[in-house]
Amino acid sequence: MSTPPLIRPYRGTPAEDRVARRRAALLEAALRVFEAEGWNGVSARRVCEEAGLTRRYFYESFEDVDALLGALLGEITGEVRAAVRAVVADSDAPLAELTRRAVSTGLEVLLSTPVKGRFVAGARGAGGAVAAQQAAGMDDLASTVEATFAARGGETPPVGTRQARVAAIGAVGAVLRIVDSWLNGEIDATREEAVAWSTGAALAVLGAVAAPLP
Repeated sequence: MSTPPLIRPYRGTPAEDRVARRRAALLEAALRVFEAEGWNGVSARRVCEEAGLTRRYFYESFEDVDALLGALLGEITGEVRAAVRAVVADSDAPLAELTRRAVSTGLEVLLSTPVKGRFVAGARGAGGAVAAQQAAGMDDLASTVEATFAARGGETPPVGTRQARVAAIGAVGAVLRIVDSWLNGEIDATREEAVAWSTGAALAVLGAVAAPLP
């Protein structure tokens, strides 16, 4: 039985750290290429040129460009989810105000670096790894919203665990659709209006799910 080769540190940096740094550099480069050349301009060649890395390092981290784009979307939406979770975990505000803060904070992540918002908006309708990442991110965000709704059972409208899940899926879907459309320029609105309408949509879904069945 042969012994696996020992991967030694290079200049004191472990191999896994070097791989992680190159992966991060490729993701940052992909966002810059997207900003300059658009969705169709992102290729392995252009990203490697922008990152100053050879193609072999690209395939060290990503199977193809689709995987790279999916990973980039995951990085950006992960920032949004982390910001939303921080707001939800650190506030005892009424549900309506908490919802508004969560929507506003998530949107701020995308607007503070505008290219991130454009990338998320441009990802709508994409397939492959991008679509899979969108679905996973939406489900993760819905889980956060579900826990928040369920924990606020004493507020109006009261919701149980089963209703909270349905409400979370509907609320997240409504908010993301409004935000995507606004980022794509399909909705003529100020940022304040986009936040207010998204908040209203989320709370309307919650109210509809919590209402007694006819």
